[in-house]
Amino acid sequence: STIGQSMRAALEAFFSNAADEQFASNARQFDPKKKLCERDYTIIDMLNSKGHEAVCYCVCDPDLEDMPIIFSSDGFCDFTGYSHDEIEGKNCRFLQGADTSKDDVDRIRKAIKEETETSVNLLNYRKDGSTFINEFFISPLYDDKKKLAYFIGVQCPVRKKGPGQMPSNSG
Repeated sequence: STIGQSMRAALEAFFSNAADEQFASNARQFDPKKKLCERDYTIIDMLNSKGHEAVCYCVCDPDLEDMPIIFSSDGFCDFTGYSHDEIEGKNCRFLQGADTSKDDVDRIRKAIKEETETSVNLLNYRKDGSTFINEFFISPLYDDKKKLAYFIGVQCPVRKKGPGQMPSNSG
């Protein structure tokens, strides 16, 4: 899909130098238990690479009931104020609140149902109750047999909600 190609291209551009870097940080790294296709493993490899420790992302397992978060990056914890233990095992809905757009949530649900990529300019809530706006990208990750393995969500902070907002690069 066009959105998928542009999202994947944006992620690859964001991590353009990652392929040549060594893993040399104390940050948590996602180690997929399911064998991913090469293209999707490349994204995980980039996220795990040195210099991208602050990237805010999480991975959910669609094979588990209520599609819980099975991995949260250190950047995700720093950004939301929650610890890994408070995040993992929960569905991402816990970040939503009264002012989260139903239309944005519906777009995310549709992408999950259709196993497609999408992005939304989303209002979420931190642990302390404060709100934040993020450009939220969600993408399916497939195994080596082209079966859905995971969904990955990447959050890039933006200054205010609305079209044309540029995410700030935190990693």
